[in-house]
Amino acid sequence: MRCSLFTVAALASTALALPTVDSALEPRTDPADPKCLTRAEAKEVVDIYVQLIANYTDEVCEKYCADEFVDRSDSINTFIFRPLGEPTFATKKIFMEAQMTNPPFPVVVDSIDAVDCEAIALRWHATFGAAMKPSRGITIIGTTKRLGYPQITSLDLEFNSLIWLLNMGGSYVWEG
Repeated sequence: MRCSLFTVAALASTALALPTVDSALEPRTDPADPKCLTRAEAKEVVDIYVQLIANYTDEVCEKYCADEFVDRSDSINTFIFRPLGEPTFATKKIFMEAQMTNPPFPVVVDSIDAVDCEAIALRWHATFGAAMKPSRGITIIGTTKRLGYPQITSLDLEFNSLIWLLNMGGSYVWEG
C-alpha cells in the first residue's frame, strides 16, 4: 500500500509540474526582448519564405537570409541524390545558386502554427505541374534579429515527395 501511495503522489506531482496544452501553445516571445519575433514580424518572415520559393530574387535572399543560412530537407535530398540527414543547401551561396536554376513553386501557406522567440512553424501546400496534386509540407524557420530586423538562419522542411514527384512528371510503382 505504501508503494501505491508513493507512486500516486509522484505521478500527481509530475502532472502538476507539466504545462497545460494551452500554455504549451502560447508563443514564447518576450515583447521586451528585442531578439524575439513579434507576431507581425513572424508573418513578414513567412511572406519572405514564400517569396524565396515562389518568386525568388537574389536581392531578397541577400537581405533576408543570414550569412550562416542553412537549408535541410530529406524530401529534397531524395530528389538531388544527397544523403539523408545532411544539409540540402549548406550555405546561403549554395541555396542562391539552386534557387536561380529551380522553377518557382506556387507555395500556399495554410497556417502559421507556432511562433517562438527565434522560430516559426508553418504548414503549406503546393499544387503544380503534370499531376496538379497538392503536395503538403511543413517548415520550421529559424531566425535572428542580429542586424536589427528578422533574417532567416535555417529552413527545416519536409513534404509529400511522392506527390511532388508526380507533379514534376515522374512516376512510381508501389510494390507490395
